[in-house]
Amino acid sequence: SFSSVHDKSGPKNTARFLVRLSQLAPKALLRQMGLLIRHLDSEAHIMRSAMSDVIGHLMLYLAAQEEQTEITKNQIGEYFDIIEQRFQDAHYLVRAKVLQVCQFVCSGPAKFPKRRPKLVGLIVGRLEDKATNVRKHAIRALSVMLETHPFSLDGAELRVERLEASLEKITDELAEMTAQTAKQSAKVSVAEASESADEDDEDKDDEDKDSDDEEKDDDATATGEDAQENGPDFDNAGLSPETAAKAMHLQFQQRYYRDALYFVYQLQEAQPILLQLLGSTNKGEVIEAMDYFVSAVRFRVDGAQEGIRRMSHLVWTPSTSATDGSTEETRGVRAKLLDSYMQLYLTPSDRLSVSENTSLITRNLISLTFGATLAELTSLEELIRTLMSEDKIGALVVDKLRSVYAYTKQQLPQAQRRGAIIILGMLAQASRAIVTDDIDMYLRIGLGAYGHEDLVLAKYTCMILQCLGSSRAKRPGQAPGQEEEIKRLPMTNPIFDGLQRILEEPRRDPEWFPAAEQALNAIYALGEKPDALAARIVRNQAKLVQGLLPKKHDDDAMDVDTNETLPVSSLVDPWDLTRLLFVVGHIAIKEIVLLESVEAELKRRKSDEQPQRKKRASQGAKKKGRKPNAMQVDSDSDDGDDELNQIAGTTEDEIGDIVSAIRERELLFGSKSVLALFAPLLVHVCHNLGKFGDKLLAVHATAALAKFMCISSSFCETNLPLLLALLQRAKSPAIRSNVAIALGDITVCFNNLIGENVHYLYGPLHDTDPRVKKTTLMVLTHLILNGMVKVKGQLGEMAKCLEDKDPRVADMARLFFSELSTKDNAVYNNLPDIISSLSMGTNAVNEESFARIMKFLFDFIKEKDRQTDNVVEKLCQRFRNTTDERQSRDIAFCMALLPFKSERSVRRLLDGLPCYQDKLADSRVYKHFVDIAHKARTQGAQKQETKTVLDEYELKLKEARAKATGEDDGDELLGVDKDDTQIQSQVSQYSDDEEMA
Repeated sequence: SFSSVHDKSGPKNTARFLVRLSQLAPKALLRQMGLLIRHLDSEAHIMRSAMSDVIGHLMLYLAAQEEQTEITKNQIGEYFDIIEQRFQDAHYLVRAKVLQVCQFVCSGPAKFPKRRPKLVGLIVGRLEDKATNVRKHAIRALSVMLETHPFSLDGAELRVERLEASLEKITDELAEMTAQTAKQSAKVSVAEASESADEDDEDKDDEDKDSDDEEKDDDATATGEDAQENGPDFDNAGLSPETAAKAMHLQFQQRYYRDALYFVYQLQEAQPILLQLLGSTNKGEVIEAMDYFVSAVRFRVDGAQEGIRRMSHLVWTPSTSATDGSTEETRGVRAKLLDSYMQLYLTPSDRLSVSENTSLITRNLISLTFGATLAELTSLEELIRTLMSEDKIGALVVDKLRSVYAYTKQQLPQAQRRGAIIILGMLAQASRAIVTDDIDMYLRIGLGAYGHEDLVLAKYTCMILQCLGSSRAKRPGQAPGQEEEIKRLPMTNPIFDGLQRILEEPRRDPEWFPAAEQALNAIYALGEKPDALAARIVRNQAKLVQGLLPKKHDDDAMDVDTNETLPVSSLVDPWDLTRLLFVVGHIAIKEIVLLESVEAELKRRKSDEQPQRKKRASQGAKKKGRKPNAMQVDSDSDDGDDELNQIAGTTEDEIGDIVSAIRERELLFGSKSVLALFAPLLVHVCHNLGKFGDKLLAVHATAALAKFMCISSSFCETNLPLLLALLQRAKSPAIRSNVAIALGDITVCFNNLIGENVHYLYGPLHDTDPRVKKTTLMVLTHLILNGMVKVKGQLGEMAKCLEDKDPRVADMARLFFSELSTKDNAVYNNLPDIISSLSMGTNAVNEESFARIMKFLFDFIKEKDRQTDNVVEKLCQRFRNTTDERQSRDIAFCMALLPFKSERSVRRLLDGLPCYQDKLADSRVYKHFVDIAHKARTQGAQKQETKTVLDEYELKLKEARAKATGEDDGDELLGVDKDDTQIQSQVSQYSDDEEMA
């Protein structure tokens, strides 16, 4: 024992000594375990941790003994029981140490197969521990359990399907053997009965003499029949040695496969938790989870591939500056991700030849695209691009991918050819030579017959062709002024003929829309005059829909979901109309992008010309023997400069004004504009969506209208009521989601138009469809965090998403407020409005939800004393303006969440007592203020001034309580109802969940 509870050096030194002694002389220490074992109950957690470590080393020592006596086995079992009990230790460091003990014990020569199932179950339980350190070691321990598992048959693979098939096969063999044994037993019984009957016939005359023998034979026969009736229980008795050995071997195999399946089921139970831990903010947990999934894939554990897919999103881990101390952490996660993918998919095998390794790596890369979502493909693209830029993928693999893509000798599965072009497109992001070296191949396959048969293949071919153009975006590590010039191809290039054929493909296939989108992107990315080709494509599409001529629309026909249909004779094919509106809508967006690129190019040329003009003017002045001046610089410009000035103006502002005027007045209202011809048609269709009665047409027409509205502010202002009506009345979740995104785009383009209708942006947060709600939350997060929308009392609607049933919406809302809290006290400034929105009105949340939301939000202002003081004052004033008991309880609860660490905070609480003294009749309100007094006394009552103010406050609080309730005295400070702690218990539970998250 130690002299004092506060003695730290004694337990620390003793613990180090015992651990080292257990490593050097375990036999000597084993003799003293009877005395040392009591330290497991020591108050010093370091002693409990050390004893767990000592027991682990003793278990290894005992397991290594050549002679495993019954006493040794019992000792190991007792030590396992102690280790299992320590999983529930109150201190997180002890629990972490126990997990480390499990790691090195199970990594030893002894596998302990009988104790492993319970150990694995306990380790899985620790994955949800509150302490980060414990969770990290739990993941590592689970990885050790997986890597050292004793199920080495079948190549040590842990596929459930294979294990279940093997178990079923062995069970059938045992059942067949049991049936054969039962038949043999039955034959023996019948033979004995027949022999007994023959003896009875021969000795019939001597019946009295042999009566005893007959009774014995009858008993034997009865015994055989009873044995047959007892069932097919397998018994080795009476079997030949070979049959008995085979039966015993099958029984061992049956037990082996049952244990293996149970182990796999335990791993599958843990994998959803491990998937969540991949998104942890702690580097150690993320890296350990990545290691686990790499090991699980190697052992073919079902469901492990999902973890590898989720890991790819870690490639977006943002780079941080060295000032915050997290640079090493972010680099560690990203480097670990690249190493993991290299280890799984790009590492050649020593047992294979070069060509075989190339084929293996190619198959691995293509397999990554099977069943991948758009988000996963986007993350995978960045990952593959990074690996390619670091020369981790060789030229042989690229050539093999090309050969798979261009293979035409036999029928090739669509998924393989698609996977090859997807990976090639990802590699082309880092090396344009992958495209430029063999353009004809892409035209022949992707834009040829194979592309027309498989529009998904055509889509990805169009995407890789876009890499031929240069990007104006500055790449990481690129020096200023080193941007590549935009290189465009003449419109006579064969590429554009292939792209036009894709756009005019007559086949009715939903995959045509993404393929057509990428084809238009390629045209505008590569062509010198893309608008000319786009106009020709639109005219060809328009020939199919000339039967629909909208003369004017009826403003009263705004019912988006009416079932009334137009006469068949007045309608064209909805599919052709949908294709036309989709094309013109996407062309509208690409025209905006083209104008922006032209503007940027003109400004770049203008800035490049200034130094050259000054240099020429200076050289001319030197030749003439005079000093140059600004007027001479302007007058010496050449004819090319004059022409550029006439077109684009002389300053960057003039260039911007000219481009804006073209966008505002020419694209949708110009006499020569193709888009101007289809704007009335688009508005007419959107006004009468219900009459057309086609869902696909409704979705694409709405999206096209939104794209048109991003071009011109006047067109947008005219048709904004129509778009808002679609948002409110459309039954299709796809239309409502598209409109929510469109409102975000319009806010970016024309912020002044949305300013008066900003409340429409928050409306879809109450949508019944979770997809619409999530989309709206994403749009608002982008707009608010980037300062495009000023928050004016609507944050309460965002806060309600914290309690959404969909975990994706709730997690996104948490992320939004976490980011918002870093921007100019935004949460603090809007806190009163949030409280009002959550506590008042028809859309108020219940008190339990209010408590959890406020607990989350108040964590962002607890660290700033000045903000705490101001919040106390504001909340006290809110008591004056409310007569609702519910709102009074909510305000009091919010005040109880604040830390009262200073005398100034308590003084403001005391000064505000007249504001809420009449509300103290409510027991819950009173309970919250009692808690505030207790918190202030434990946290901030270190100075005498604070204690004095607290004493005064408690006295006045009791007097106010007595006055409010009509009682004469208030002696019991904690005189509250039993149910007053309900909300506090909810907050306590929420706090535990937050710490776990």
